[in-house]
Amino acid sequence: MHASWHSLVVVVASVACAAPAPDDRAVDATPAKRAEHARVIDPTTSEATPPGFFEQRGTVTVATPAGALRFPVELALSDGERQRGLMFRERLDADAGMLFVFERTKVQSFWMKNTRLPLDMIFIDDDGTIAGIVEDAEPLTTISRRVPKPSRYVLELMAGSARARGLAVGQRVTFEGVPPSLVSPALLPAAPGSPP
Repeated sequence: MHASWHSLVVVVASVACAAPAPDDRAVDATPAKRAEHARVIDPTTSEATPPGFFEQRGTVTVATPAGALRFPVELALSDGERQRGLMFRERLDADAGMLFVFERTKVQSFWMKNTRLPLDMIFIDDDGTIAGIVEDAEPLTTISRRVPKPSRYVLELMAGSARARGLAVGQRVTFEGVPPSLVSPALLPAAPGSPP
């Protein structure tokens, strides 16, 4: 019995996340929700993204002084999708990314243990303002990446994209294709004919 308990500890300790970092898991999750999450994905079981993941797509638009920039994104909406993130990917289109949507606003923390691509992380607060940017996050490390301000959304792009495209703290962001129930109304594009 002692040997099997030791094996369980080793397996649990070896589970790795792409994002959020382990210290960022929801502490208020119910046991049933944690059990459901464990059934949905174990990111250590396969390098291939499980079927059905990231089927939802959207667009993130950033208002910059040079004009609006649009990034097609995969949406990481569930616990399992956020945990998987961009782990094991070998490539990502230069203008594409992944948008992580969290249930609550707080200081979000990411790591890159099984992420092979260097990334820029754009942290967006609940009202659609860029709260901070982590540039050129080194792949395959467990260093925690975060900004000192709370955020609810995180856009991941290929490293160098933020600087090359002129993304900066304070710029406004809107989303298309993200379920409205999951985002603040401030991030949804204005309806045609509505006042700016």
